[in-house]
Amino acid sequence: MVAIDAAAVAAEAAQHPLYPGVRFSYGTAGFRTVGDRLEGVAFRMGMLMAVRSAAVGRATGVMVSASHNPGQDNGMKLVDGSGAMLAADWEPKAEALANAGAEEVAAVLQSIQDGAGGGGAMRVFIARDTRATGPALVAALEA
Repeated sequence: MVAIDAAAVAAEAAQHPLYPGVRFSYGTAGFRTVGDRLEGVAFRMGMLMAVRSAAVGRATGVMVSASHNPGQDNGMKLVDGSGAMLAADWEPKAEALANAGAEEVAAVLQSIQDGAGGGGAMRVFIARDTRATGPALVAALEA
């Protein structure tokens, strides 16, 4: 397992704040809303999927897209190591991390990592469509 530097995670999370007043939920469509509201969620999901990758011993992924929704929307679907949607038992973990404040992110992530097991390499593939908010969301995923 990788040691989580709480101060560094909190500092980076502060650079990718959550959109105020929104509670993010994960479902069949992934996380989806107006695209510029998702940067903080993207930052958190990049770390979550790295932990998931180590736990399952395979690469995971994040697809940034909301192709059938209004142009200002965007979304993120989390892809498990098998290529399927994120395992259902990880959806509450995704929601908990997606809604964690900057000072809470490291503790929530550490708790997820501690319960996940594994310890393999962390590999996350990222794909996106051409929506205007895509580059910023990918940058946050990679942070």
